[in-house]
Amino acid sequence: MGKVFKPGVKGRKQIIEEATRDMSPGVRDAVIHVFESWTDKESEERLMKLLGERETKTLLKKTKKLTTET
Repeated sequence: MGKVFKPGVKGRKQIIEEATRDMSPGVRDAVIHVFESWTDKESEERLMKLLGERETKTLLKKTKKLTTET
């Protein structure tokens, strides 16, 4: 079972911006790019490299509305 990014969610951009608000500008841009080009496990791994495990889990919880379990 994995997560699928739902690009058609209303307010998607606002949810991502709100979740990444406290990040430094370079990291924030990289994280937004990962969400815009979401590819399931690969994207989660890229987030882990950028943010670390704890921050990635926190970010994914904040953006839970954007994903569905498959």
